[in-house]
Amino acid sequence: MLKQIPSARKLARLNRRQRKKLRVGEFQELVFEVRIRFCQPMEEARLDTFLDDFIELIESRCLVVGGFGGTLPLLATDGIVSTLKRGSPTEEDRQAVLDWVRQRPEVAEVEVVEFVDGWYGWDDAP
Repeated sequence: MLKQIPSARKLARLNRRQRKKLRVGEFQELVFEVRIRFCQPMEEARLDTFLDDFIELIESRCLVVGGFGGTLPLLATDGIVSTLKRGSPTEEDRQAVLDWVRQRPEVAEVEVVEFVDGWYGWDDAP
């Protein structure tokens, strides 16, 4: 992750190529976090089945996911969802992930956090 977002003054001095390289301005890439708590601790086989189904949804929307790990048996986990290529997931992508996870019987609670800057982190997000 990069240190900090360039200031508005520096951003104004950057040309299009520099903004693209730094992924700022019109090239900013947003991600969202998904936090899941299961009804009961998930053993390896059940977790693998859940994650396989989840990844199928993610890939069908041209997204990628990172995280979703922990020590087994797993009661709660979280991860980050981003696009496969440059750009940001849409609000429809975010809602589709939320709806899909909510429908799963093994999930007690799910939270899909608002979009944040995927390159400059949560603390520095504008």
